[in-house]
Amino acid sequence: MTTLAQAVDLPDALFRRYTAIREIGHALTAVATGQARVIECALEPGTASDGTRFDAFTEVRWQTLHAYLTLLQAGAMAQERWLREQGLWTPRRDLATQVAARQSRAAVQATAASADEIERAAAWAQELLGYHWPLLLHFADLLDQRGHLYGSHLRKVLRVGAHATGQPL
Repeated sequence: MTTLAQAVDLPDALFRRYTAIREIGHALTAVATGQARVIECALEPGTASDGTRFDAFTEVRWQTLHAYLTLLQAGAMAQERWLREQGLWTPRRDLATQVAARQSRAAVQATAASADEIERAAAWAQELLGYHWPLLLHFADLLDQRGHLYGSHLRKVLRVGAHATGQPL
């Protein structure tokens, strides 16, 4: 059986960053919706089920179905964009990214949301990722270096950024 790490076929350091991008994609969009609260994002030492030498998770409390659908879809979207921007995108990596997002897709399906609700949330996820992309890269770097980030830090930086630009979250 091929693991995610084998399918993506990136050096360990880049695979860790690729994973940090996914987790921060979930977390940043959750916070940016204004309808969810991130508790923590982490890349912890250990062997995960996908064969990596770390386990990744993002703990979120959402208030609306729309926010939940948005954050679920944002992780794979962020990874795909990052792979393309880094010149690392290949059809095999894209497929691996989509396969890795199966838990998120299963969670979306379990909500029994309509196709229209899912589509609107995906569009919102793309919009939030686009608007906050520089912050996502910054936070992914921090998560990669530190191994964990707390939601309070994400909220604080987003509020500061929104006030500085005059833009809403």
